[in-house]
Amino acid sequence: MSPASADVIQGYLSLVLICLALFLLWFVTTIGTRYWQHSGVPYVEGLPVVGNFRDALLMRKSMFDVMDELYGNERVRSSPLFGISKLITPTIVLRDPGLIKQILIKDAAFFCNRTMCTDPHGDPFGYYNLLMIKNPEWRQLRSYLTPSLSLSKIKQMYQLVDQVGSEMVAALDALPQIRPQARETEFKELSARYTTDVIASTFFGIRANCLQDADSEFRHYGRKIFEYGPVRGMTMASFFFMPELVPYLRLKLFPADTELFLRTIIEGEIARREESGQSRGDFIDSLIALKNNNATLGVTEKIPLKGDVLVAQAATFYMASFETTSSVLSFALYELTKNPNIQERLREEVRCIAAKYGPNVPYEALNNEMPYLGMVISETARLYPVLPFLERQCSLPDGATGFKLEPFHEFVVPNKMPVLIPIYAIHRDPKYFPNPHQFDPERFAKENLHQIQPCTYMPFGVGPRTCLGSHFGTLQIKIALVKLLAQYRIERSVSTPETLTYRKNAFTLHSNEGLYAELHEDRLVQEHV
Repeated sequence: MSPASADVIQGYLSLVLICLALFLLWFVTTIGTRYWQHSGVPYVEGLPVVGNFRDALLMRKSMFDVMDELYGNERVRSSPLFGISKLITPTIVLRDPGLIKQILIKDAAFFCNRTMCTDPHGDPFGYYNLLMIKNPEWRQLRSYLTPSLSLSKIKQMYQLVDQVGSEMVAALDALPQIRPQARETEFKELSARYTTDVIASTFFGIRANCLQDADSEFRHYGRKIFEYGPVRGMTMASFFFMPELVPYLRLKLFPADTELFLRTIIEGEIARREESGQSRGDFIDSLIALKNNNATLGVTEKIPLKGDVLVAQAATFYMASFETTSSVLSFALYELTKNPNIQERLREEVRCIAAKYGPNVPYEALNNEMPYLGMVISETARLYPVLPFLERQCSLPDGATGFKLEPFHEFVVPNKMPVLIPIYAIHRDPKYFPNPHQFDPERFAKENLHQIQPCTYMPFGVGPRTCLGSHFGTLQIKIALVKLLAQYRIERSVSTPETLTYRKNAFTLHSNEGLYAELHEDRLVQEHV
C-alpha cells in the first residue's frame, strides 16, 4: 500500500472517529429531550447539555421568568403536565391543581423527598436540615422540630418580636429628614435588618443590633448566604442541577466562614444556657430540650441531636426564616406604596385596633381581629412567592418501578424522576387568579376564599413538607406592618421603581431595583404601637 493510500485511509478513520465522538456527545447530552419524544407527554424541547435552562445558566433571565415561559409555552399549556430537561435529566412539570393535590397531599409519601442533597459527613450543616434531608430521616427530624414552632411556642416569642418591631420604628425615627416630617428608606435592607434581629433574638437569644448597626456580624453573614457571586452561584446551582455530584465536589450549603460563625454563636449560647439554667422560651431552649430528650432515649437509630446536627437546625431556620420573611415584608411595603387606597384601608384597621387596645396590641387581636392585614400578606405572598417552584422526587418502595398518574394522564413517573410545581407561574395564571398582576387583597377576603382552587396558592408549600416556620414568619410580618403603619404614611419617592425586574443569579425572588419610599410621620396613636 502506497503512503498516499495509507494517508487517505487514516484520514477516513479519523473522520469516522470524530463523527462517532460527536454522535456519542449528542446522544448523551440530549437524553432529556429524546426521553420525552417517546413518552406520550407534551414537552418543551431542550438544548444539548443545558436542556431548558440555558437562559438561567447564562444569567440572561431569572429562574422565575424561565419557569413562567415554560409554563406558558403553547405546546403544553392545555396539558395537566409536561416534560422538560434539567440539563440532561428528564423532569416532569405539573400544571393541573388536581394532579398537584394528588402528588403533594394524597400520595405525598411517594413524593416527599427533594432531589437536592449533600454529604452527611462532609456537610452536616447542609444534610441534617429540613430543606435537604430525605425520608425516613426527614419525618423523624420534622417530628422533633414541630413542637419548637407550635402556636403556643410562637405566642411565647411574641413579646420578643414585638420589642424588635419597636426598635425598628426607633431606628427609622433617627433617620435624617429629607423634608419636614418625611424620611426616605429602602425596604429590602430595612426588612432584612429587622428579620435578622428577630431571628437573633428569638432563635439564638442574642441582640444582633442590625437595625442600629448595618455592619453587624449577623447581618454580614446573612448577606453572604444569599449573595451569589460566581463561585457561590455555581455552588447553589449545583444543588439543583447536579445533586448527584454535590457530595463528590464537596460543596456546602453554607459558606465556610458563615458556618463557623453560626457554630460558634449557637454552641456558645447553648453552653451558657445549660450552665446558667436560664430560660427565654425561645428556639435555643427548644434545642436544649430536644438534645436532652434524645440523649435520654438512647436509641441508636435516631438522628443524634448533638454537635453539628443540633447546630444545623438553628442555622437552617436562620437562613430560611430570614430570607422568606424579609422578602414578603419588603414586597408588601412596596405594594402599599404603589396602592395608597389599600394602604389607607389597612391603616384604618390599625387605627381601630390601636383605639381598642392602645399601644400594646395583644397577640390574639393581631391574629384574630385584623382580617385585612392577613389579606394583604396573603396577596403579597401570591404575587411574590420566594421560590419559583416546589421541587420533589418520585421515591418509591423497593421493587416499584413507577407511579401511575391516572386518571390525569397515562404517564407513569419513573422512580427517582424530579418533579417541579411552578408556583410563581401558577400564582400568576389568569385561569386561577383574574387580573393576576394586579395587587388585590380582596382575593383573600373570607367571602371570596371559596373561589381559590386548592393547590393554586402555595407560597409556603403544600402537604406534609409545607414550611414549618410559616406561622412564625407571618407573625413577624404582621408586627412590622402594624408598627410602621401606626407611625408612618408611606408614599412614593423619586427613587420608587414603577416596575420590577428580578435578579438573574438567584434562586429566590430578589428585585434588581431598590424598593424606596418616603415615610411621612402620621401617628395613629401617641406612642409607638
